[in-house]
Amino acid sequence: MTTRTEDRLYGLALAALLATAAGELLAVPLLVAVGVASVFLTVAALLAVVTAALAVGVAREPGIEMRDAAVVDRSR
Repeated sequence: MTTRTEDRLYGLALAALLATAAGELLAVPLLVAVGVASVFLTVAALLAVVTAALAVGVAREPGIEMRDAAVVDRSR
């Protein structure tokens, strides 16, 4: 499951890759430089967002309750 921010960053990364390829085909070094920088920044932002989403998801899951075995045996 992805967040809306992740989807936007994926789209931005794809657009930056296409701009880089277009700059390479058209021999426009400025477009290539901007495209490469955009890809780098977008991937870095995507990594941060995915990490934050994962941390929030793990924190929200109830998970398995870890109880002491002696306490569990006494309650039975």
